Amino acid sequence: MTSTSTPVVTRSKADRPSRVRRAGWVIMTVFALAVGAYAVILVASGFRLVPGEVAANRFPTPLGLRVHIVAAGLALLTGPFQFARRLRNRLPRVHRWLGRTYVVACLVGGISGGAIALFSTSGLVAGAGFLGLAICWVGATVIGFLAIRGGDIARHRRWMTRSFALTYAAVMLRIYLPTATGLGMEFAQAYPAIAWLCWLPNLVVAQWLVGDRGEGHSPKPDRQH
Repeated sequence: MTSTSTPVVTRSKADRPSRVRRAGWVIMTVFALAVGAYAVILVASGFRLVPGEVAANRFPTPLGLRVHIVAAGLALLTGPFQFARRLRNRLPRVHRWLGRTYVVACLVGGISGGAIALFSTSGLVAGAGFLGLAICWVGATVIGFLAIRGGDIARHRRWMTRSFALTYAAVMLRIYLPTATGLGMEFAQAYPAIAWLCWLPNLVVAQWLVGDRGEGHSPKPDRQH
């Protein structure tokens, strides 16, 4: 009598990319929620805790900065959950409403951010950096939204990945600024460079994540978004 043994298939290697993605999402979400919570604190304080260097800018009205803080904070608090597959699959209605909230927050945050960038006291380089961020942020979000309205899920996901990479500039800004200070750099020296560094590398990472898949159309789903 002969016996055949069935080899045990190990899933550790197959599961590794999944674990890495999950860990990356958790880390990204923790930082996004932390900075989003910081925005909530600024709002709760009546904006009295806004850093002096930011408040010192010659904005025509403080309303623009306050609107930007509220909108950007809301985008950070809602954006990470749009990438949660379980939420999309199990609670599609919640996914859609969070997505609509995120899109509005990005549009309001981007437009207000672009407006206040024109009055930066940190010079033309810093102002141009934040203005470029605002234009790209609004543009990526609009393209992603129009893609899902047209039923193209693949294009929607690519552009929303880019959109959130730009939203995440708020997180990187708050990492780079204390890092620059710790290295002994003056705010006036560091800020113009950080105005570009807080978002351009994010776009490179986003492009790497979505891959070079072109802009072809995917099959149309139902039009519930």
